[in-house]
Amino acid sequence: MNRVAHVKHSRIIGIVLLLTVCISCREKEEPQQKPASGNCDLISFVLEKGRNSLSHDIEFIFDTENRTLKGMYLDWIDGDSPDRLIPRFKITGKEVRVNGKKIESDRSGISFADPVTLVVFAENGNEKAYTVDLNCPQINTELPVIRLQPEKEITSKTEYVPTRATLYSPHTREGWWRPADGVIGVRGRGNSTWILPKKPYRLKFPEKVSPVGLDHAREKSWVLLAHDMDKSLIRNHLAFMLSQVLFHPAEHYHHEKAVLFTPASQFINVYMHNQYHGLYQLSDQMERGEGRIDVQKLTAAEGADPAKITGGHILETDVHGARAPERFNSARKRIQINHKYPDAEDYHPAQYAYIENFIRDAEDALYSDDFTDPEKGWRKYFDEKTLIDFVIIKELAADMDGFTSTYMYKRRDCDKLFFGPIWDVDKGWDNERRGAWDYLDKLMIHSGFQMPGAPRGADWFNRLWEDPDFRRKVRARWESKRAALLDTIDRELDLQPVRMRKAIEANYTVWPFYYQASTEAKMPEKTYEAEIARIRRLTYARANLLDRLFAR
Repeated sequence: MNRVAHVKHSRIIGIVLLLTVCISCREKEEPQQKPASGNCDLISFVLEKGRNSLSHDIEFIFDTENRTLKGMYLDWIDGDSPDRLIPRFKITGKEVRVNGKKIESDRSGISFADPVTLVVFAENGNEKAYTVDLNCPQINTELPVIRLQPEKEITSKTEYVPTRATLYSPHTREGWWRPADGVIGVRGRGNSTWILPKKPYRLKFPEKVSPVGLDHAREKSWVLLAHDMDKSLIRNHLAFMLSQVLFHPAEHYHHEKAVLFTPASQFINVYMHNQYHGLYQLSDQMERGEGRIDVQKLTAAEGADPAKITGGHILETDVHGARAPERFNSARKRIQINHKYPDAEDYHPAQYAYIENFIRDAEDALYSDDFTDPEKGWRKYFDEKTLIDFVIIKELAADMDGFTSTYMYKRRDCDKLFFGPIWDVDKGWDNERRGAWDYLDKLMIHSGFQMPGAPRGADWFNRLWEDPDFRRKVRARWESKRAALLDTIDRELDLQPVRMRKAIEANYTVWPFYYQASTEAKMPEKTYEAEIARIRRLTYARANLLDRLFAR
């Protein structure tokens, strides 16, 4: 190799060595990048009291397999946006998003009114979704909420306690109430239900209101039904739904003067001061008024005016209740009856005397030899079609108290005694334990508690059932409405336990489910779901029984 070629070869070798050294140095200075991590796990999640103005931390039950977290909080949360809470959480991953928006632990507020889906993203784009379900009746969107802050404990059924009230609904902006709107009065109500741990209440607003969208009536008085002896919580609601099917004005079936009123059935979460107090049913006070039992106004000022004295009157047969003059006994069968309107604080004695004499004449016709005569018998005084619907509902519900507590009313422009509204059916669907009752063998007319005061087996309904034409009409009405009534029960038994899932769970966290403080009500099935199934089975068993017994 000549000298020139040798020099060129040496230069090439040097350049190659230099490049090799540079590449080696670069590899040492810039190591190869690791692949992105695919981890995206939620490790922990808590709502801490200090950051969220809570009375205690909210811990969650974490089902890692199904990636669900469930928590419950039953104290009141102060603040303008109590549903927005700030969580603390740990993850293995890059970030967390809710509804596509990145959130940060200890910094981002989230609405927990409905279940929240947290999506944890990994560095490589992998993701896992976790559902966080907080049961907090104050903020959940299932039901309206009322918070009562009475000045003192409510211990009386006669004394109204001044109370600050907060009432709102996630479903309507109508009928809300805030403490600034005025103090309301709250007292106890009920008879056997008042002595139970979870107590019912009567609310009296300072002005006529239609709470949370119940726009059928504007009145001052409303009631909160506790249903402590009804572990399904929905027996009265079911009866009211049946009433809506039968007592429906659009059908044009009833007498034109009938008041086809069904009480409201609005389930509501109740707080007492800062603690959750349970799931209640907001409903109407049984009283005269537009949108309620709309008979004519009759007060002491009308006196004995013969043009006014014939109406309006509201009566109730009742084993509990008042003393004379509000309480009287029918002349022939000694049925115990209360004057519900006019009430004993604003009436004229001639008004009470009139309706008591009307009842006397009606009883005489009912127990006469020709009591089935359409002109001279009981139909002269009693409205047949409201009676028919009243009987069907009480019999289908197997209401033990069905004919003990019976509302009736008389209007001024009609010489008929109408029956209704449907009320107080928490003893229905096999919820009475004081004896062995023939739910699957007999009508409640013959097996249940009868009208108070009458000799056993000799009250008005026993006598009415002796009329073959009345029985025939009951059967015809039953056959025409059977499918609609059963569909209604099925729909409500399917719907309400799902719609109120969180409220039901919260209620039985405060008030034990498998327990009966009442000596009257029957123990439920072992679980809530089993109790609902039992009501369904009994409904169909009663329907089959009515198919047979209404035919006789």
